[in-house]
Amino acid sequence: MKQYLFLLFITAFITLFASEKMIVDNADILAKDKRLMKMYKLYNKNLLKEFDIDFRVATTKSKADINIFANQMFAKLQKDTKSSSGKALLLVINPQQDRVRLEVSMALEGIYTDAFVSYIERKGFVPYFRDNKILDGVYMALELVRDRAYEAKQHKEFVPAMKSRSIGAGAKTKAFINTQDKNAKSGKSVPSSQTDTPKDILNKYIASLKAHNKNPNLEIYTNSTKKFFAKHTVTDINQNNEVKFLKNCMNTKETLYSDDGVHAVMLNDPEEQRTCTPHFFKKEQGIWRLDIATMAQILRFNGPMQWHFDMQKRLQGEAMYYAFAFQNIRFNFNGFPFKTTQKERKDETSRWGFMCSSWYVPGSDIKNHPDENYRCWIKRVWAGSPAHVRLGLDEYDYIFGVGRGSKSIKNVSYKGFMNYMKSVPSGDIASVIVIRDNKLIVKEGIAP
Repeated sequence: MKQYLFLLFITAFITLFASEKMIVDNADILAKDKRLMKMYKLYNKNLLKEFDIDFRVATTKSKADINIFANQMFAKLQKDTKSSSGKALLLVINPQQDRVRLEVSMALEGIYTDAFVSYIERKGFVPYFRDNKILDGVYMALELVRDRAYEAKQHKEFVPAMKSRSIGAGAKTKAFINTQDKNAKSGKSVPSSQTDTPKDILNKYIASLKAHNKNPNLEIYTNSTKKFFAKHTVTDINQNNEVKFLKNCMNTKETLYSDDGVHAVMLNDPEEQRTCTPHFFKKEQGIWRLDIATMAQILRFNGPMQWHFDMQKRLQGEAMYYAFAFQNIRFNFNGFPFKTTQKERKDETSRWGFMCSSWYVPGSDIKNHPDENYRCWIKRVWAGSPAHVRLGLDEYDYIFGVGRGSKSIKNVSYKGFMNYMKSVPSGDIASVIVIRDNKLIVKEGIAP
């Protein structure tokens, strides 16, 4: 990409901001990523709504000093800022000079101090730049800015509204783009044994976080987690934040074990402690190991760091084997957990985790023979329940039959279906025929 003249970049910057584009990518390293652009638009909207902070990102190959460049860009930004109280931030990345700077407005200087900005640059997102993961570095910058805003809101550290003027606050740092840190994956070994419980393993993990141990091959990790950490950047700030959140969760974690004894979940009350992440464990070579790879696959977090599931990936791959721990918990459309109520679980089939409503074939003698003619259609299936994971039932499945071979029952009644589901011994195979999309489908699974 050809070198942009400084004056031309200023013109482009003003034009793009006027058209409400929050990212100016004259270094051509961000805008092609559609995921970033979509996420950033939502992020910026939420940051403005909750904190009245207008956060912009610009990349450039300008030869101008990055401090002067950022200050001049900030002066242009204040003319069309969306913040009503002068709270503005500008992240400038110059890969040509290998420099990054976070410019801070006067209204935010008490929160994003020079020392704090320098710290999050060096320890937060520059490690991603070292691994040549500039997009991930920008993601991390957004998260750290947001996290600090939440902390400031709790402590009421925002200053009164004022003009969005920069007084040179902020910090510049060498970006070290594509310059590997030889100590990035270092750390002492952490031994484990067959006598360790999942809680023991989690405590060892916390100790390694406190020591900033970034060794991806620790014995406390599953094989998939070792591969995960070998590819992913881990920073001191990542580890410090994890310790902070775990500190208030350990005493109330309950350990749940799967029937096969191979999987375990340490879980807090999903409604009372929504920032307490569930932790997954898998037994490999007879030793419990932390399965962070699967956690990373399905767990997501909102602004206040409350966890929820990615419902599309919720039961994919290894994740399905941890679903047992959530069979009495339901999830909304966005994957946030809620405990099922007594009313929702009053049905005796609660061990399966589904609820029936009734239907009947037109012309049936419902009035005189209701028990023989009312049938079941699945009104609700708890996400992660045995009915969902093991049997594969979906909402709006119409139950046609149950059982196998000579013991099968076709056109099974509501009562007959319920009796069958209650009678299948734990560990035996349950067989159900459903009508789905006008087709008969056989669903089989191990009874809980």
